[in-house]
Amino acid sequence: MPVVTAPHDQILRAIDRDTGRRTEILLLCQLFYPELVSTGQTLTELAEELVAFGVDVEVVCGPPTIVAADRRLPRNMVHNGIRIHRVWGTRFPKLSLLGRVINQLTFTFSVFVYLLLHHSKKPILVLTNPPFLAVTCALLKVLRLGGPYIFLIFDVYPDTAIRLGVLKEQGVVARLWERVNRFVFRHASAIVVIGRCMYEVIRRKAAHLRCPLNGELRAIHMWSDDRNIVSAKGGENPLVDRFGTRDKFVVEYSGNMGRFHDMETIMEAAERLKDVDDIVFLFVGEGHKKAWMMHFAAEKGLRNCQFHTYVPREELGQLLALGDLGLVSLVDGQEGLSVPSKSFGIMAAGLPILAVMSPASEIARIIAEEECGAVVRPGDSQALADSILSFHRNRAICELAGERSARAIRARYNLHDAAREYQRLIEELCS
Repeated sequence: MPVVTAPHDQILRAIDRDTGRRTEILLLCQLFYPELVSTGQTLTELAEELVAFGVDVEVVCGPPTIVAADRRLPRNMVHNGIRIHRVWGTRFPKLSLLGRVINQLTFTFSVFVYLLLHHSKKPILVLTNPPFLAVTCALLKVLRLGGPYIFLIFDVYPDTAIRLGVLKEQGVVARLWERVNRFVFRHASAIVVIGRCMYEVIRRKAAHLRCPLNGELRAIHMWSDDRNIVSAKGGENPLVDRFGTRDKFVVEYSGNMGRFHDMETIMEAAERLKDVDDIVFLFVGEGHKKAWMMHFAAEKGLRNCQFHTYVPREELGQLLALGDLGLVSLVDGQEGLSVPSKSFGIMAAGLPILAVMSPASEIARIIAEEECGAVVRPGDSQALADSILSFHRNRAICELAGERSARAIRARYNLHDAAREYQRLIEELCS
């Protein structure tokens, strides 16, 4: 995708006719265009849609971690009307926990310096990734050196790290983290979560921390830019021959294969189905568990598994169109702490979702409400294999569930509607 450059004064700005104020937002996120990791793509889509609505969007981000690792990008650029400022940060391999923490800390420090030097008072949309980034906004607001901020929670910390055993619940780091959460919550102008189960988690967390939510707590659903994905369907798909999926029933997993994804149950189900000749498991992405998965497949002689890295953003629609069935997963205990955004791309492509996670999780609830797939509890590889076989043997039911997935995206979980909710929230802060 080409980089578009233009003078700042040529960028569209929206003016509130009643107040004379611009509708503008400063987005703070480590991963952004041309990043291939899902968080970077998700935020890029949101920013592009806000610009289309007339919002003046400025982004402060870090160097990409997956794409263009050996290529230098300009520190200041404009992409589809979005002003992007790329600050310094270390670029240690993401799969190293220590390297990832150092990357996050150096990026957070660079953002703090950037905000100090630029004295920006415009509203800020700041993410939980990296975890301590919002502290910079809260601190500057307390010192009256920064503007109001919207705290967008993609993952709940330190809870998710505690559930994974990375941190001890009563350890020094976890207790310090909760003090940070109290500070950030108290000074946020608004807090946005991405699921109903997460809404309840944050509400309970605020009560436990004895922290009144001075900002409004809102749930704004995740989304898919279904317009780009739908346009890839139909006609000859160039990825069919590249991945060798012609005449196969493709069970697809696209995205991060991280610590909080239940990839073990999925690989055990693949082993159970290794003798079904026309079923192939297609894994596209990276993550902490990918090396283990590839070793497991080699050790068990699983010829029904393929592993590939991320595809460029412009090929995402074609990739999803390869699938007959889409997989998502969360390990037990992560419900309410994370919502796999890959689920909405699967739905936009018109595929049934097969979710390996607690029935209480947001995605499981959506599947039940929309009747667009099936839910299997983590650890039950036999039930997962049986569900895959059920869809494989009854293509009419598979296609019907896929149609319901696509209909749910058009009606409730699309990028346009989600961006409108963010636009209204930003306008409230600007006015």
